[in-house]
Amino acid sequence: MKNQSVIPAFDFREMVVTSDNKVITTSLKVAHYFGKRHKDVLRALRNLKCSEDFTRRNFAPVEFIDKNGDIQPMFNITRDGCMMLVMGFTGQTATAIKECYINAFNWMAEQLSRRNAIGEQVQHNFAIKETRSKLKGTIGSRLLNARKNEKRLLAIEEEQIKALTTPDMVAIMQGVAQ
Repeated sequence: MKNQSVIPAFDFREMVVTSDNKVITTSLKVAHYFGKRHKDVLRALRNLKCSEDFTRRNFAPVEFIDKNGDIQPMFNITRDGCMMLVMGFTGQTATAIKECYINAFNWMAEQLSRRNAIGEQVQHNFAIKETRSKLKGTIGSRLLNARKNEKRLLAIEEEQIKALTTPDMVAIMQGVAQ
C-alpha cells in the first residue's frame, strides 16, 4: 500500500477501541490509517528501542486470521505505544493523522471520564437512598413493610446503575457516528 498524498476521508475514532476498559488500537489499524503495509508496521514496531517494561505495557502480541484464513501476528497497542511507534512516521499525511489520532484518544478518554463521573453520582445517590431505606427497617413495623417494598425497587435500580457504569463503547461510538 502506498503512502497517500491526501488525507483519506474517514472517521479517526474508528481507529481506537476499548479493551478491558482501556483505549487501544492495533498494528493493522495503524497500517491502514497510515497507508503502510502491515509487515512494515510490524518491522517498525520490532525495531523500536523501547525498554522491556514499556514494550510489555504498550505492545501486546496477538493474532488475527487474514483473508486467506492464515493466522498472522498483530499487536494491540496503547495510546503511548502508538505515539512511540508513529513518531517515526513522516510526511504531511502522517502529521495530520497523528493530530487526529491524538484527538480520537482524547475524545474516547473524555467519554470514559464522563461515564465514570455520571456513574459515581448515581451510585452516591443510590447509597443515600438505600441507607434511608435500611433505617426504615429498624424503626418500626409500618416502616418495615415500606422497607420490604423498597428493597425490590432498590435491587432493580442497582442493576440499572451497574449497566450505566459498565462502558458499552460500541453504543457510544455508534452514537457519535450519527
